[in-house]
Amino acid sequence: MINKIALFSFFILLLFSRSVLAQEIIDTPIEHYIVYQDPKVIKVKINPPFAITGRVIGMNLENVQDVAVTNICTAETAKTDNNGIYRIHAAKGDTLAFVISKYSTELRGVKPSKENLNIILIKRKADAFVNKIPIHDYNKAVSDDNDIYHILEKDAKLEGKWVY
Repeated sequence: MINKIALFSFFILLLFSRSVLAQEIIDTPIEHYIVYQDPKVIKVKINPPFAITGRVIGMNLENVQDVAVTNICTAETAKTDNNGIYRIHAAKGDTLAFVISKYSTELRGVKPSKENLNIILIKRKADAFVNKIPIHDYNKAVSDDNDIYHILEKDAKLEGKWVY
């Protein structure tokens, strides 16, 4: 019987000693070591900026003057002249913002193209849905806005608005 009590006590002691040992390991602070190898030179290809020209027209296909054109990536700004024409520097991947009070803000990504970046400003129905709720109404408004934009784009091309 004494052997059974001694064996049981030994296992209890062993069990508690394991948990104490585990506790010590958990409370031990972890140190991080960084091993540096030979440095490598990484070449990053930066897109060179180029001049972008374009025309901004409104919903009645009229030239819109004094539109603030901003390159969001570089903070460079420009304004459209009396003919709605602007010129700004940007690189591939930059975003241009076209802002004037009576129209919705238009954002466009810059692509490496030799063509002019022409814009039609409209007052978008989707702007009325700040929280985009209900989603069905918002999606319908976006679809209507896109339809209007595409119709105006075709009309502008037919009337030669993009030739300047």
